[in-house]
Amino acid sequence: MMVLGFVLVAVLGYWLARTAATGPEERKPVAEAPVAKPAAIDDPAPKFRRGKRMPSPKGDPAAEMMGAQRGERALVFTDAEALAEFLRRAGDSIRILGRLDKLNALRVGFDDYDDLAYLLDGSEEETMIYPVFDPAPPEGTVQDGAVGLKNGLLEWLGVNGDNSTWGAGVTIAVLDSGIASHGTFGSDIRQIELVEAPADASLLNGHGTAVSSLIIGRDSLTPGVAPGADLISIRIADDTGYSDSFLLAQGIIAAVDAGAQLINISMSSFGDSRLVRSAIDYAGKAGALIIAAAGNNGVDQVTFPAANEGVVAVGGVDALGNHLDFSNSGAEIDLAAPGYDIFAAWTGGQAVSVSGTSFSTPIITGSIAAIMSEGGRRLLTPSRAYDLLVSRLNDAGTEGADPQLGAGMPDIGRVLDRNTPGIYDAAVASTRLVTPSAMTPNGQVEVLVQNRGTETLLNTSVRVVAGGKATTVNITTLPPNGVRTVRVPLTRGPKDGLTNLRVETSVSAGGGVSDRKPANNRRVDTYVASGSQ
Repeated sequence: MMVLGFVLVAVLGYWLARTAATGPEERKPVAEAPVAKPAAIDDPAPKFRRGKRMPSPKGDPAAEMMGAQRGERALVFTDAEALAEFLRRAGDSIRILGRLDKLNALRVGFDDYDDLAYLLDGSEEETMIYPVFDPAPPEGTVQDGAVGLKNGLLEWLGVNGDNSTWGAGVTIAVLDSGIASHGTFGSDIRQIELVEAPADASLLNGHGTAVSSLIIGRDSLTPGVAPGADLISIRIADDTGYSDSFLLAQGIIAAVDAGAQLINISMSSFGDSRLVRSAIDYAGKAGALIIAAAGNNGVDQVTFPAANEGVVAVGGVDALGNHLDFSNSGAEIDLAAPGYDIFAAWTGGQAVSVSGTSFSTPIITGSIAAIMSEGGRRLLTPSRAYDLLVSRLNDAGTEGADPQLGAGMPDIGRVLDRNTPGIYDAAVASTRLVTPSAMTPNGQVEVLVQNRGTETLLNTSVRVVAGGKATTVNITTLPPNGVRTVRVPLTRGPKDGLTNLRVETSVSAGGGVSDRKPANNRRVDTYVASGSQ
């Protein structure tokens, strides 16, 4: 009963989050305004539309309570023989709506659940068919002061040179709403349609196009991380952005069978499907790596499949590396990447601004693909490339892994320079306020300092100016990739009339060394006291 209660709360929370972000008839635009658009195109801003739902069949209260597709189940059998025996036993008493022989699975339909229950003999595992969505746009849930990425993706990732061949030889599948033709794509994209695309290309949901451009985009307005990669578009969502867990599992199998080494899933669900878990296992055994979005509900629960074991779960940050309020949190978060005000391609040749963990995810996917191709013809495996990416992450938030940013944010430049000696780079990774305590009644400023170079830093000076007072702290030794937390007590707070706290933080490496990236040596943050305007 406790498990059922938890699921009911999760489904209700998901419905409320989607309702809050959408109107009664349609979702708000993902793009606040087109950034660039051919003069001949006069279409309104792109929108996600809420699809009409079929009336509930009788006789399936469990699915209705779980927020799952009513009158349907997925059955996963122990082997092919058990599946065949079930089909012989079932006859025409239920409807066979789909099958996945690679997983010994069926999708079945019924008018009354008792008709299905009568046929089950324990050789199968039953699971619901859960809704899967392009995450609702996080309109109105971005904190004040969040900084958009715009077209600065490559610079943010530490890419200074030509990246046009990055990802060459790597095959990436994007499971989404399909991909429209666009000038930013340098080559033809293979298309697999598990959901039929509209005859009128202008009606295609642009979500998949935007996601894909962040991987293989080639123009300066909508740059991608790994333009040299081969992309497979697997359309599992209709043009309302709606899919389900059976189609998701089917898409994963199709991606693996088509040779995909990386699988990008910028979609989410609050239903944990046994069938999808089987598909994830299938991908893992084939050596493919799945990267998925954490969701945009602003809750402490990561959506599926990102929350499933064996999937890289991606959260969202702004251009300064601050956690975005709408990005879901949880222990399952592995990494974080920008997810606010990013320039991306759209249908009709447009370039638009998009926000959401949907768009943080392909940044991670593209980064892994770029590192896979580092060795030229001899590609690194997805798991090896992922390990290298994780070995040189930029930390933020709290020191080490945390439920908002996971282990940190990617920096491809650091990965590529990892064996280059003589690099000194002291960075202010992040700042945050620590709540007051008996010892520090006004709270503290916590500063995260990281050595992002390849040489040990000696006598690194950290200067914090907060509430009108300057404090300097010395870090004697900081090894490459090392992180140090510095806390400075505040001498003033809201009780002293301080409502807007400006914090200026800077670091400088000692010993007269030349810092490679002075841009990350300083940051300024303004914190607004709770209840102030």
